[in-house]
Amino acid sequence: MHYDIALDKATEKEIDITVPVTELDRFIKIEINKIKKNLSFNGFRKGKVPESLIKIKYQDSLRAQAMNDLVTQSFLKIVSENKWRPASQAEMKNLVENDEIKFRLRFETIPDFELGEYLGIEVFQEEQLPEDFLLEQSTKDLRGQHANIRETTHPAAVDDLVTMDIEISENDKIIDNQHDITVRIGDRNLPDEINRILVGVKKTEKRQVNVDKKNHKIHIKKVEEKILPDFDDGFAKTLKFEGIEQLRKKLLEHAKQIDEKRLEDTAKESLSNVLLEKNKFEVPNALIESEYQTILQKSKLPDSESNKERFWGSAEKRARLDLIINKIAEKESIKIDEEEIMKVVTAMGITLNDENRENIVNYLGNVLIKEKTIDFLYKKAKITKKSRIISAKEDINDTRSVRNRANRTR
Repeated sequence: MHYDIALDKATEKEIDITVPVTELDRFIKIEINKIKKNLSFNGFRKGKVPESLIKIKYQDSLRAQAMNDLVTQSFLKIVSENKWRPASQAEMKNLVENDEIKFRLRFETIPDFELGEYLGIEVFQEEQLPEDFLLEQSTKDLRGQHANIRETTHPAAVDDLVTMDIEISENDKIIDNQHDITVRIGDRNLPDEINRILVGVKKTEKRQVNVDKKNHKIHIKKVEEKILPDFDDGFAKTLKFEGIEQLRKKLLEHAKQIDEKRLEDTAKESLSNVLLEKNKFEVPNALIESEYQTILQKSKLPDSESNKERFWGSAEKRARLDLIINKIAEKESIKIDEEEIMKVVTAMGITLNDENRENIVNYLGNVLIKEKTIDFLYKKAKITKKSRIISAKEDINDTRSVRNRANRTR
């Protein structure tokens, strides 16, 4: 085999490869030997079918598999010689077969980059929210979970439930019709345009709005509001508490634990942002595309120009952060053993089998490595406490966005 590097960029390679046609014949013979032992024809016992007959009968499939093996082996050898780390599968181009087989392979690689300083990073962390605010929010959430739902004639407000029909069209052609769907105003999974137009609607009213260049005709079928239960001893006892004071105590304990975790997660996010600022390098498109598709799947959103414009930058940062974290983990010898992975498998109730085991174990291993490395960096970081600029209530009741208008006036 002979090869020349036609393109040598940090994240993209193209290689022109030449191999003697006899190499393909060798791979065809290997494939014949693989199937010969279990093959039988009329007049020939199992394992005794002549190679010439097998070659004639399975010519196309043998040649296709042999070519695939030849390309794969050539690719792996070149990657190993150059110490490249592929980020995508190789794409074959310009195949020519004569006395020699010539083709070009294009693929993406993970760039080699120098890590910026990652130990002792300074991150700022806010003080914990006031206890009275935590208790107030926890109480509100708990009452909301046990609220009764009833139809209302009032104009719809944030947190109300709206049942509606939606007709979606593009270029004056109807592409979707949805009937009797119920949504909560302010739901983050809804486009902002839909959230905004639903505020103030009443039963039987109709609205129109454009989302991603698609026209949405909305017919309101019903508006429902939540009726919150009284927060008293009777309510506490329905939840198996002795009284309202015991319930308040448990709510506050739980709220403080959640807020501590929130502050830690926020600090870790700040730490990740610092790492991104300290490590600027080009990221393979294949890795960005993978993260972009993950974002769409989790958000249950379609692939569109507007969503690509909206999420591609975030996907690039996530892909780059993963490369940074993996390099730190390698440098600090941070590892995950199978026992740790199996604990997660058991906790999540995942059933492993021969088909899914490798993929699930690898996926969970990567997730746990990332978490363990971030925890390591957080423990090594310099945490600086900072005071709040505005009060918690001022922040939570900010009315600049429809999603934050939790307090309605009626």
